Amino acid sequence: MILSKNLTLFLLSILALACSADRDKLGRPVEGTGNALADFPHWWNYHSKNIKFYKHFTPFDTDARVIPLDSFMQKYSTGEYAVLKYTLGDTAIQYKLKKIDSNMNETIRNQLRATAYSDYRDFLRVGKPLSGFGYKSIDGRVFDTATTKGKFVVMKFWFIGCLPCIAEMPGLNAIVASNRARKDVLFVSVAMDPQGALEKFLQKRKFDYAVVADKKSYLNDTLNINSYPTHMLIDKSGRVAGVCNHVDDLKEILAAHSIAN
Repeated sequence: MILSKNLTLFLLSILALACSADRDKLGRPVEGTGNALADFPHWWNYHSKNIKFYKHFTPFDTDARVIPLDSFMQKYSTGEYAVLKYTLGDTAIQYKLKKIDSNMNETIRNQLRATAYSDYRDFLRVGKPLSGFGYKSIDGRVFDTATTKGKFVVMKFWFIGCLPCIAEMPGLNAIVASNRARKDVLFVSVAMDPQGALEKFLQKRKFDYAVVADKKSYLNDTLNINSYPTHMLIDKSGRVAGVCNHVDDLKEILAAHSIAN
């Protein structure tokens, strides 16, 4: 049977609308969603495991309606909403806002405000040049818009007294080794500590990133980073492509840009 052109277009439009409607429906909650706000350990574990704003997701409001991403993140940034994760099909990620109660555990409320502030600030960085980008490492290498043009720059912000920053170094060294042959991927770390302290530290601890010293004021006042370690990927156009705090998350960001991890 041969369908008329108009009928074919009509059926295709109906199918497209149906598919769009399906995407706008909230899927199933991930494990742990039901008691995610039961107490601080539950919330912290749930949020840390599931909420990754560097990933593509569909944003939903408290009434399970799709809303613009900017509106979603602005509401979240107030600290008055938790974020719950749902999935649709095998791969589609959905985040839904949940208004927190006035009698919510105070520890959760305080940490949620701080986390939301930090997440929103990182969200605003993406797609923009990094403020103050331009560094000289302790071994004399210069990293600025001219020397990194057309290259990826994998960045870490840290300080010597940060135990998680130290613990992840072997994993980061492995990423550097995997990209040794690539001339378009650079690894740069920016540290709070003075050069002398870093040189002494690096005599005992292998770290294969270039190390920039004495940037406490820059990290605190210019970038306003309050979670360490923080990782960023700067893309070949010189703009922030992703921000995270854990090496496993960094690996996902790198993989999305075809960088070995």
